[in-house]
Amino acid sequence: MSEPIRILHIVGAMYPGGMENFIMNLYEKIDRNRFQFDVVVHMRKKDDYVERIRQLGGRVYELPRLTKRPVQNLVGLFRIVRRNRYRLVIRHTSNALAAPQLLAARLAGAHTVCHSHNETDPQKLLHGIGKLLMKAAAMERLACSEKAGRWMYGRQSFQVIHNAIDIRKFAYRPEAARRIRDEFHLGGARVYGHIANFISSKNHLYLLKIYKEIAGLDRDARFFCLGDGSLRAEIEAEIRRLGLEDKVILTGVRKDAADFMSCFDVLVFPSIFEGLPLTLIEAQAAGLPCLISDTITGDVVVTENLVRFESIEKPPGVWAQAAVRMGLDADRGCQYERIAAAGYDIEMLAKWYEQYVIKTLGGSASAAI
Repeated sequence: MSEPIRILHIVGAMYPGGMENFIMNLYEKIDRNRFQFDVVVHMRKKDDYVERIRQLGGRVYELPRLTKRPVQNLVGLFRIVRRNRYRLVIRHTSNALAAPQLLAARLAGAHTVCHSHNETDPQKLLHGIGKLLMKAAAMERLACSEKAGRWMYGRQSFQVIHNAIDIRKFAYRPEAARRIRDEFHLGGARVYGHIANFISSKNHLYLLKIYKEIAGLDRDARFFCLGDGSLRAEIEAEIRRLGLEDKVILTGVRKDAADFMSCFDVLVFPSIFEGLPLTLIEAQAAGLPCLISDTITGDVVVTENLVRFESIEKPPGVWAQAAVRMGLDADRGCQYERIAAAGYDIEMLAKWYEQYVIKTLGGSASAAI
């Protein structure tokens, strides 16, 4: 039996998040007898996906961050690609600062692909400089949405690849909702939730103000924030300042996010910017009403009557009133057909990805690396 094709993915860290979940969802479903994912990371975190990658047969390399030690990063990447004879290297990124890495991989002999996972980024100046290199560095261009593609590639052509999920995994399950309610002693309280890493773009401080306003409308309501990150201490301080210590639960990273989506009555998602958030596709699969910021692309809406947009320029009270109304009456039926038809079924994507790799490498699925 021939060796599988090994595809090298480059990402900041394999800690649960949008682009990381996308990679892992795909890796779990792809035919690993024919294709294997290896990963370059720039940092390790507790509860990341590294051990799972190794269990599935992947290799993990760690390099210093490009912005801190550029020579070591680029030389190290060049050597990894050259020594292991990787023929396909994919850089998952939210900005064009990753272009030098793709250029190093291309010089080492790989076919290079950039996959854009966001439609903006705070480092706009450096992103603009990186875009000049991206034209030479990326031989092919992918994006999670049209806006993410335009942000990364400008007028260059690109292909939109939806952030697909295991749709049935997220279907509403009453027993899962009961388990979460029992674990956190929620009783019959209405539950509002948020799932994201604790980073500035997710707008947690504004989210907490919305929670405060909801608490004024529904004194029995409870609130969740699933995730973790560098802003945790700041978020905890704001919870104390708002007097929400007995209302808001910070769970940290959970491996049972699907169960929480069955438990939540409303998902509140006031991001400052996004690409195309996988969490919102998962929530719609669960039939979960979603109140989201109008900075998020309309492409994220793949169902009917579940998603409402609101401006983060409006007072938190406006969000609170909308969230309370949305939580009163929701049909929690599975939205499989609509979501699959929109291109978000991981089973279908895995088959497409296999063909994409074969086509990119010249039509041979048995060419070992």
